[in-house]
Amino acid sequence: MSVQNPDDAIAVIGMACRLPGARDVDRYWSNLLAGAHFLAPLDESGLRSKGVPHDRYARDGYVAVSGAVDAVEHFDSPFFGIAPAEADTMDPQHRLFLEEAVHALEDAGWAGRAAGQRVGVFCGSGENQYGRLLPEPDEAAGSHRRMSDAPAMLPLRVSYHLDLRGPSVFVNTLCSTGLTAVHLARQSLLAGDCDVALAGAVSVQLPHEHGYAPQQSAVLSPDGTLRPFDRAANGTVPGSGVGIVVLRPLAAALRDGDRVHAVLHGTAVNNDGSDRQSFAAPSVAGQRDVILAAVADAGVDPRAIGYVEAHGTGTPLGDPVELAALREARERLGVDTPCAIGAVKSSIGHLDTAAGMAGLIKAILCVREGVIPATVNHRELLPSADVKGSGLYVNTRRRPWPENGRPRCAAVSALGVGGTNAHAVVGHHGAAAEPSGTDGAAPEVFPLSARTENAFHGLRESLAHAVTASGDRAAADVARTLQDGRMPRELRRAWVARSLPELAALLKEEEDPVPAGPLEVALDLGSAVRPEPSLTDRLPAFGTAQDRPDATERAFLLGYAALEELAALGVRVGTVTAHGAGEYLAAAYAGALDRDVALRCAVRHEAIRAVVHGGDLSACERHLAAIEDDLRSHPPARPESALRSLSLGETVPAGTAPSVDHFLDVAQASVMDGEPAALPGDAADLMGALASWKNWLELAAWCWERGANLDWARLRGTSAHTVALPLYPFDPRRHWAITAPDGTPALPDPKSEAKSEPVPAAGAQEDVVAVVMETWRSVLGEPDVEPDSNFFALGGHSLVAAQIVARLREGFGVGIPIGDLLDAETPEGMAELVREQRASAELYSKLTAHHTADPTGSFEL
Repeated sequence: MSVQNPDDAIAVIGMACRLPGARDVDRYWSNLLAGAHFLAPLDESGLRSKGVPHDRYARDGYVAVSGAVDAVEHFDSPFFGIAPAEADTMDPQHRLFLEEAVHALEDAGWAGRAAGQRVGVFCGSGENQYGRLLPEPDEAAGSHRRMSDAPAMLPLRVSYHLDLRGPSVFVNTLCSTGLTAVHLARQSLLAGDCDVALAGAVSVQLPHEHGYAPQQSAVLSPDGTLRPFDRAANGTVPGSGVGIVVLRPLAAALRDGDRVHAVLHGTAVNNDGSDRQSFAAPSVAGQRDVILAAVADAGVDPRAIGYVEAHGTGTPLGDPVELAALREARERLGVDTPCAIGAVKSSIGHLDTAAGMAGLIKAILCVREGVIPATVNHRELLPSADVKGSGLYVNTRRRPWPENGRPRCAAVSALGVGGTNAHAVVGHHGAAAEPSGTDGAAPEVFPLSARTENAFHGLRESLAHAVTASGDRAAADVARTLQDGRMPRELRRAWVARSLPELAALLKEEEDPVPAGPLEVALDLGSAVRPEPSLTDRLPAFGTAQDRPDATERAFLLGYAALEELAALGVRVGTVTAHGAGEYLAAAYAGALDRDVALRCAVRHEAIRAVVHGGDLSACERHLAAIEDDLRSHPPARPESALRSLSLGETVPAGTAPSVDHFLDVAQASVMDGEPAALPGDAADLMGALASWKNWLELAAWCWERGANLDWARLRGTSAHTVALPLYPFDPRRHWAITAPDGTPALPDPKSEAKSEPVPAAGAQEDVVAVVMETWRSVLGEPDVEPDSNFFALGGHSLVAAQIVARLREGFGVGIPIGDLLDAETPEGMAELVREQRASAELYSKLTAHHTADPTGSFEL
């Protein structure tokens, strides 16, 4: 029975990984269930295809085995706004972690709502081996590279590029880094330092996809087989990978409908101190104590822990110590119930700093799914292990794991060289979220976005497949996951549907995405609008407005309520297009006219139209005079949106106050008006959107497609849950320093000399803009630079600007303050700064030329 304070329970609401043989969590789990492993040796042709030099793999004892992740040389730099030149030299560990951080937040249903929030980042990486092998940069890029190469930049990059405002902490305890990061993230959540925490680690071993040459007495296996806790264990095998979890207090997660993979009940971290044979040797006492501390912190019945994902490196020294520590901990806890032990390293290799994350994600999947996968390569328990009477056994086959009256719990160990031990206890969260209603109830908005068309269509197709095989997922849950759980990008499309089959049919129509564009709303108060209860039940303000007896007043108030609701949803209308009486409503919304004044003018305007048709022109004059008096007593102000008049065929720009005569002309036009002008096709019909809830959602979807970031929770108005949906398909480019002769990724030769792009010559009649553009291309690594290109949109920042300052000083002999350069933003703007500096320098030279004359010359008194 658990005695843990429920307020201390932390939910795992999101996960992501890229591991040997697995590009995501689902593939990782299927590999584990199949008993697959990805440490298969390469033959000579395979080694050559990976770019391994012959003199390396021909060495005596070379082991052609490594746990490698696919495509470490690829990265979707434009997605994160990182310049290609910076991405080329960026640590591939940072690139992998950035992409998987997005996937983890998407899995948690938080990618669309994390920006600007108190989301903490706790993570670590291995040493930057890639940076050491790159050629030395030129002097201008040196300071940028030195800062960028630092491993501690990892959490800072994540916080910056994803706009996360919680603590951003780099963690490194060597092999226990990942689990230590999880412990610190949990502590930060419990302390209230953040509301959501991203925790994980990454490690990329270089040379990548290569083998290794084990040295005698080292920890690496001489035969390339990792055998955890086995009699024949002779060492570990290196691997690469990244794993991330998203954590949130359980109570908050349940309140907001987050999906709970598992509950993180307790964690602990300690160090062996000097109670060991040597600095690198493990300690039974240290490992035992961290297990006891984590179980005490968890407050769970230790008999509920039916599985331990061990560190299990397959080394003759480490494995016996780990088993002894587990046995002693269970003895002190008075537990002898059956408990399986496993170690995923035999399947994917030892991932160094990320090892604990691979183990934690496996344990979470075990408690969630109720299955314990086999530990591959274990045949016979090592003879030095004494586990009799402890209930411990190494699991060698896939077996079901029923709850048997108590929630499933698993423990995870990660043990670092140098003595930092970490242990965690995770449990199954038995209460699965119920689907939010049934399909066919009310329509929902299903938004989808991507940065490129390739990524958009890939995501559209995968989503169509997912909702076709939706199982018990409800439309509301899918809609909520797409709305809150995905980061809105540039190319967008949103569909309104009542059911998942209807959505699947819409997705299969292969419509292209809509790029962001101007938001123009058109309104015609002459439209006969009677909102259905489906709309007024959700938005009572519309119901109140439609109760007014006067048709013009009713239409005006409905339109005004609609525009106010759009603003509350986050829609900033750029242009309001209207005809006749609607132009006063447009002016009221934009802030050019007081609402009551605008309403009176609109009513009188329609009265004029009615009188004209009746023939009493004197009444027209009285209404026109009343409009003029009202407007002159309350002169128009500057509108926040442009006002497009269909009556007059002109547009009042935003920020420019229209004259009283403008609105008088609108009123005068009603006297001579024939049929009202048709509303433009490129604008949304506001009044038409008020017919029903579906029409209103279609208007909101139209606004989102063109760049509005909606308050989805306000629009939904009902609770919903996060569900599993396809993750963003990045559209990566190759970012690697050198290409091997056969075109495969290869590491740069550390002996190669640095190659810096020459600074364009600065002749007397040169085109300064062209020179600045070429400097941008060189520093940013971006070939598509135009005179009006935006520096920040191409991935520029202050460290990159410092390189441009140095290049311009070298090429033109001018010193431009970096702040001024950043303010300029475009090549044209920077070129203008260069011209100004050079002109100032020339003038200064002329004015001071006489000071260089011979001071011994004569002068008259």
